[in-house]
Amino acid sequence: MSGLILFLSNILSAQVLPPHPANPSNTLSLNGKWKFKYVPSPQIKEDSLFFNPAFNISSWQDIKVPGNWEMQGFAIPSYGKKLKEGTGLYRTIFNLPKLWRNTPVYIVFEGVEFGYTLWVNGKQVGTFASAFNRQTFDITSFLNPDKSNTLAVKVITHPRGWEFDTNDDWALSGISRNVSVFSLPKKHIKDVIIKTSVKPGVGIIDVNAVIEQSGKKISSNGLKFIGQLFDVNGKQLKEFVLSATPSQRSDEFLALKGSISIADPKLWSAETPYLYTLKLSLMDRSVEIQQYIDKVGIRELSWDKGIFKLNGQAVKLKGATHHDISPVNGRAITEAEMKNDLDLMLKANMNFIRTSHYPPNTRLLELCDSLGMYVMDEVPYGYGDEILGDTTYLPILKMRAKATVWRDKNRPCVVIWSVGNENPVTPIGLQTGRYVKSLDSTRPYCFPQTPSVFANMVARIPDSLDMLDVHYPQLDSLRQYATRFNKPTFVSEYSHALGLDFGGMETYWEIMANNPKLAGGSVWEFFDQGIVRKAAKKISKQEPTVYAWLNPDSIYDTSTNEGADGMVYANRVPQTDYFEGRKVYTPVKALDEEFYYGPGKQIFKIKLINRYDFTNLSSINGKWQLFADSAVLSTGNIVMDCKPHDSLGIMINLALPDKPVANYYYIKLSFENKSGYQFYEKSYPLKFKDNRSILSKIDFADHVKTAKSDRKITTDNYSFEFSKENTFISLKNENGSVLIAEGPYARIGRKPTVAQDATTASKRSKIKNTMWKQYQLSNPQAQIKLFTNKEITVNYRYTTDSLPQRSVAGDISYLFCNTGSIKIAYHLLPEGNESATETGLSFLIPSALSQFRWVGKGPYAAYPAKERLSEFGIFHLNADDLYFPGNRQNVSCAVFTDETGNGFAMVADDANIAVEKTNAGIVVSHNATVAGRFNKYEWPIDLYSFKNSKGITGSFTIVPFSAESYPKVLQEVFGGAKKVVKAFQPFYHSYDQ
Repeated sequence: MSGLILFLSNILSAQVLPPHPANPSNTLSLNGKWKFKYVPSPQIKEDSLFFNPAFNISSWQDIKVPGNWEMQGFAIPSYGKKLKEGTGLYRTIFNLPKLWRNTPVYIVFEGVEFGYTLWVNGKQVGTFASAFNRQTFDITSFLNPDKSNTLAVKVITHPRGWEFDTNDDWALSGISRNVSVFSLPKKHIKDVIIKTSVKPGVGIIDVNAVIEQSGKKISSNGLKFIGQLFDVNGKQLKEFVLSATPSQRSDEFLALKGSISIADPKLWSAETPYLYTLKLSLMDRSVEIQQYIDKVGIRELSWDKGIFKLNGQAVKLKGATHHDISPVNGRAITEAEMKNDLDLMLKANMNFIRTSHYPPNTRLLELCDSLGMYVMDEVPYGYGDEILGDTTYLPILKMRAKATVWRDKNRPCVVIWSVGNENPVTPIGLQTGRYVKSLDSTRPYCFPQTPSVFANMVARIPDSLDMLDVHYPQLDSLRQYATRFNKPTFVSEYSHALGLDFGGMETYWEIMANNPKLAGGSVWEFFDQGIVRKAAKKISKQEPTVYAWLNPDSIYDTSTNEGADGMVYANRVPQTDYFEGRKVYTPVKALDEEFYYGPGKQIFKIKLINRYDFTNLSSINGKWQLFADSAVLSTGNIVMDCKPHDSLGIMINLALPDKPVANYYYIKLSFENKSGYQFYEKSYPLKFKDNRSILSKIDFADHVKTAKSDRKITTDNYSFEFSKENTFISLKNENGSVLIAEGPYARIGRKPTVAQDATTASKRSKIKNTMWKQYQLSNPQAQIKLFTNKEITVNYRYTTDSLPQRSVAGDISYLFCNTGSIKIAYHLLPEGNESATETGLSFLIPSALSQFRWVGKGPYAAYPAKERLSEFGIFHLNADDLYFPGNRQNVSCAVFTDETGNGFAMVADDANIAVEKTNAGIVVSHNATVAGRFNKYEWPIDLYSFKNSKGITGSFTIVPFSAESYPKVLQEVFGGAKKVVKAFQPFYHSYDQ
């Protein structure tokens, strides 16, 4: 009972357990419209008596509770520690139900930013200051039972310790979570602690409870406390009686305990979130005076020899950090929004949330219990580093720790206590961690740390510390941590998803997935911390931006780049990062294989890895399909029987035509869960041993004859011409439609992104690289070296405005083939010691060529260490689509057309083809080299270095056409030249596009 005694001591001794939402009959919600006045100062002057019911508030405005006053137009929102001092004055009136007469009445505030004082009927009840912790107050003696009651609340933004509540998100103010009044009988349940454990074939539920009597010493005479356990269908399984236990404070409360055992229990996990119902009935002389109902998940956590376990099984935590914030509701996130977040996370194969950086809305935890999501629940003190050396703040930290554990101790989804966030290790911080452990030893606790603080701390790990938690480790460091410690190591922040870059997640995850002592990780952050605001000025779609825009006037404000670090946008539209996370976290992984086309019957062997922790793959639906171009030739089911953490080889028997009748063949695997959701897919192209190209099938009616004139090549199918000013080319089809407007450009980089700008400008980046500001060089000096009706070779020298002494120079050749195609080859040599994210050759095509089709990996842009999100296939996107920009891997053919069928094909050998919309048109690039993506303050892998470069080399073929001359082979692969797809456009304009 020592833990129970701790819960009842000190500042939270006045706390009492509110009725559970499952039995709300004794609860009165005060949510709704209140009267409000905002004062931009801590001094309220003439409103100092606002709490008096007689004080005139007729001029006050309405405010929605729960809600934030900044989101309702009363003040300008602040991000993080920029929070300004201000005061919010609230008033409302409520009436007590008649049945509550002569009973204790309490008020509960689930969360108020940042500190508050409350009055009932003009009398001060109490104060509290911890923005995200629950607090209850006994208001019985302040009430008018037969009249209306006036509730007044003064909310301030800078109470002592406010710094702890302002980390890395919008610092929004006011009553942001539910407010309710509830009644209890005079003898009532003060607290309940539910602990579960698991033994072979048996689940054990231990219940400790505290009964108190308002205004009197508690007496056990006539009291009986009965517990009942029900299964998910409402069938009663057990009934038990809670008995009194010895207590040194028996005159103040009655401590009771009971225990039940369930044979062959349904154990709770994220994969099997089975919840029993526990009903507790407090009886006084055979009359039920109070009932408390809660959901119970039978599960047991353990950590042994560095391995984190649930129910005796090692588990991997796969997730992202999560803020309680909505772009339209601020901190007053709704249940519908919570459900949507969890649905998105579950569909991204996540099983874990790190609450950042405070206890979340309690409804979120209840949803995690029922839907299946592990949670790291955070004691709220992030930031505030400058005051953590002041020992007078220890009571504040302990109060926050106790409030967090007290509220959430019975939630099965909570598997780790996080104590603060990235704080320096100080004596009061260490004491707070030990205090958390004294309150609840059934869950591990940890201190999330930056790499440098982590390195210092692990040199002298506190004995009481259960789990290590490091943020943003380098890959080599993470590999060392995988075996170094005898405590589980967790990475509660990695692969900072700033902007749309998000590099390296799959590399980090493979290390975590394959090392037992690494418990897993969570990406920072699941969604952009953006709120809807009017922009300071309008924007056009051609301007660069750091925001996602709803329309030319309104943005999802992320405080420039401070909050633009989600896997989904603020309105929860998925970014490409989301799809990468979904593939990386998949619980079924099919390994890479290389297959070749062969006539007749063939057996294809593929290895699957079961990364579930508790699920046999026999409960998963697997399917294979054989594609011939875009048509499905055959299909079948995949029979699987594979235990968790094991692997399985599957065989797919295919009958292939003796002679290929399609241009592309590939096998696609797909996997669905019991709900029918496809959570994973994997494709395997069947290669041809003769390395055939689609070009071999492109043959116009007559062999094409070329003729040259001054700076121009003409055929029946196209005209190819150099400009006289800069020797840039233009290409038109036989109808005179422009297909290539300008080029070639030397490509020395890619369009700068939010993460690139942050990294290159930051002193925190551990590696330094120099990059050219201009990533497309477009004003070359040129000399034609060869000009015939069959071949042209031009020597180009490109310079950059920012470094005029530097250049990229070399030859580009154009070979005009009698099949109507133009083969382009280039070899360029850069000067200097700089680096580049991409190198190659680019051309500008008209915006009208908006239909983009390709064979290769898709549909999303992919890069080294960010390539699992895409699979081999045949794809079609509109250039206005949110997911259009970026590099496509392993492309053998890309086609660009307008809506009438004019266009061209770009044929290459497993090429990287990048596309980008600009003011002038669409830039299409053949990339000779491609680096990974940035993370915040982390450079991408595989940067191209100019130093000791052997040159930038590549080749590809252009095939011009009109709707009338559209090659038959392209019709077979992609469908008609006039086929159009609509764009997915959830924003007017967005960053990194």
